[in-house]
Amino acid sequence: MGGETPEIERGKLLRIGQVWVPVSDLSRAVEVYTTYFGLSLVATDAEHGHARLALKDGGTEVVLYLPGEGDEEPGIRTGVTFITDSIYDFHKVLVDEAVDFTVKPQRDASGRLIARFTDEDGNEFEVLELPGR
Repeated sequence: MGGETPEIERGKLLRIGQVWVPVSDLSRAVEVYTTYFGLSLVATDAEHGHARLALKDGGTEVVLYLPGEGDEEPGIRTGVTFITDSIYDFHKVLVDEAVDFTVKPQRDASGRLIARFTDEDGNEFEVLELPGR
């Protein structure tokens, strides 16, 4: 067990599958994330209070969930970073939809062009521009 070097190249992390975001109103959050943020609904499990969303080309899913006893409540800094090809256009579209930005587009200490915005529950996300994507 632990510490032994495997004989084969298996057992490594391949990608990030899901990130979970607490919300107070699941149906409203699905509407906002699909309409304003451009995610597509993958599946809803109303019985268990969560919905899976992803970008149209797939990849990592954002799972919106209604927190239960002891779960993290809405209003967190998620640590989720979205990628865009034009941060200024992204910012303009979402500002027009009354989305709040906690950090307007700017260069960070590493020289990356970033912005931060919140959803209706105060959950904060970062967006990073990678031109040519």
